[in-house]
Amino acid sequence: MRMLNYLNYICIAVIGFATCEVSRQKLEEIAIESLDCRENTCTNLKYPLAAEVAYFSEKVTKHLRNYESLILHSSHLANLPRKLFLKLPQLVAFHVLECELQQVDRECFEGAKSLRRLNLGGNALRVLDSNTFELATQLEELNLSDNQIEDLPTTIFRPLKNLQRINLSKNRLMTISQYIFSQLGSLNSINLDSNQLSELPGELFRDQRKHLSDFSARNNQLERIPFNMFSKIAHLSLSFNRQLRSLHLSAEINELEATNCGLESVKLDGRVVGVQLETNLNLNELKISEPQDLEHLYVANTNLYKLDFLSKATKLVDLDVTGIVNLADLPEITSAKGLERLSFTYDNLTSDHMDMLPHLKDLNYLEISHEEGSEIFIKDLDEDFFVEESELNCGQLADLLEFELPKDTAILEDRLVGDPRGPMRCGMS
Repeated sequence: MRMLNYLNYICIAVIGFATCEVSRQKLEEIAIESLDCRENTCTNLKYPLAAEVAYFSEKVTKHLRNYESLILHSSHLANLPRKLFLKLPQLVAFHVLECELQQVDRECFEGAKSLRRLNLGGNALRVLDSNTFELATQLEELNLSDNQIEDLPTTIFRPLKNLQRINLSKNRLMTISQYIFSQLGSLNSINLDSNQLSELPGELFRDQRKHLSDFSARNNQLERIPFNMFSKIAHLSLSFNRQLRSLHLSAEINELEATNCGLESVKLDGRVVGVQLETNLNLNELKISEPQDLEHLYVANTNLYKLDFLSKATKLVDLDVTGIVNLADLPEITSAKGLERLSFTYDNLTSDHMDMLPHLKDLNYLEISHEEGSEIFIKDLDEDFFVEESELNCGQLADLLEFELPKDTAILEDRLVGDPRGPMRCGMS
């Protein structure tokens, strides 16, 4: 009897699955009789039944044939409408925004030979079939952000050989297949922000390694990033991954952003131009093997105590080391003759090194934080900036810096803006 019941259960499960597939294929098609459109933006389409799919008739598409872009907004569509691209084959961009969309069938993209940009952001998509985009082969940009997607079939993007940008942010992805972007040789921008990812497969960008320009995975649960995951990348953003303790990369990176993480150690073995690591409160180790190309470094509110590589950072333009209690090697920045912006905290550790400032001839922005607040010094101040009044005088500032200010130095407190009177100017006449 138990065996019979087991067999019956299997039979029922298989039949149920088949029934589900048939019902999906045999959705009742309902003609859209009218469209509430303002130019190429149409609203208030009400087709909320999961068993029905709307389709665009010849009647309602006549006035849209002059547009290469169509926007469906503020509607209720359980299923993405069909026959749209058969009636409007000229469409290059299609946006379905805040329409409570739940299902996208392969048939929806019949005739989509001109479609390059597809935006399905801000809907209720949870499940997508592996063949969903099989007929949208010319897509270059795909936005699936702000949905409820929990998983993606491994081959779902495989037909999109021309895809360049994909946005999967603000979904519920916990894992992602290492083959999800396979064979997408044109893909150069990927956004995985605000998911629930704890790791990234080491071969995830195997086919994009040489030309991936932008990758963002902010606000996830990432615990590690594979050492050789990237070869060369313009912008890498990993901020707000609280579980990320260590980051060791070998890539050539133009801009690295990893603020507000749980980082304790960062090692960058490749060429790097910009590094943002603010508010990693436990960060006590930062090693940059090729500092000669470093131009921007932001490490405010960390636990660093030395920055040995700064002596070789001759191209440094911006430096922010405010709120670092234990930092002791600030004078090394005198090698950066072209430094334009500097922010640091004045305390007993840095007070002996103030004599470096006159040697920074290109410095035009200086922010000094201390126990009583902060001051901002701006050289050649733009006329658009004004102060209402100053709570400190030139003499106090000169005492703080321990040298007389140049005659072209202007002082601005950033919280006081809007008065037509000019900024206070200090220095020798």
